[in-house]
Amino acid sequence: MSKTALTTGVAVITLTAKVYEGRVITTYGTRIGLCGKFNKQILSEIAKHFKEMYEKQNRAEHKNADKITCRAMIKTMECDVLLNGGE
Repeated sequence: MSKTALTTGVAVITLTAKVYEGRVITTYGTRIGLCGKFNKQILSEIAKHFKEMYEKQNRAEHKNADKITCRAMIKTMECDVLLNGGE
C-alpha cells in the first residue's frame, strides 16, 4: 500500500443546492473552510459527507419540492505556515 503525501494548506468546500418547485428554481449555497493537512482523498470524503448533510437539510426545509440537486466543489491553496490552528 502506498502512502499518499499530505498537503498543508487551506481548503474551501462550496455547497450548492438547487430546489425545483414547479417552474421556480431557487439556488442556495454555503461555504465551509478548513485548514490543516489533507490530501485529495480526505477532502473528497469530507465534501461527500457535507453534501449529504446539506441535501438532507434542504429536503427537510422544502418538503413540497419536485426535485433537489446538490453539488460540492473544493478549492485548495497550499501554505507553508498556518496560523491559529495549523501545525
